[in-house]
Amino acid sequence: MQIRSGSLLIANPAYADQEQQGHVVYITESTKYSTMGVVLNSSNSYDLGDLLIQKDIDWPYETYVGVGGAFSPSCLIMLHTNDWYSSNTMPVTNDLSISSDAVMLEKLEMGNTPDWYRMFMGTSGWSPQELNQELKGKNPKWLLLAKPSQRVIRTETSNIWDIAVGELSKDVFSSYI
Repeated sequence: MQIRSGSLLIANPAYADQEQQGHVVYITESTKYSTMGVVLNSSNSYDLGDLLIQKDIDWPYETYVGVGGAFSPSCLIMLHTNDWYSSNTMPVTNDLSISSDAVMLEKLEMGNTPDWYRMFMGTSGWSPQELNQELKGKNPKWLLLAKPSQRVIRTETSNIWDIAVGELSKDVFSSYI
């Protein structure tokens, strides 16, 4: 089972820890040293305007910012379509990239936006051994969807887990039919 950038981790309804229940994590980077991602459907969120007012930036738009994870909780990350870039943009797949820098906010404020994007504070991360243990074993905390559709990633946060589980079910059962 190889974890790749662009995969989804879906909280296992039977074995996930309480704080992970219902979460879907989009993997943004996976190397032999670590795996990083953002929780696509965290129930905790902020308004970007409230966050930026602390930096004396007047943000005129209503922009939801989800909690991407516990690592680097003050880091603002944008997952977005590849039609857009900033000074610190990293491609994740052929369709999506992540950006995290001050230039991205300047571009967004001027109306220079990607076709689709979602903002996060913080990220999720695992060592290879830790994630392998959480995926395998007697009571796996996570289920892996290797090639999720854009529909799962771009859907409203309240529906992501249900759609991801449905897609994973089709993926699993298609090999038996």
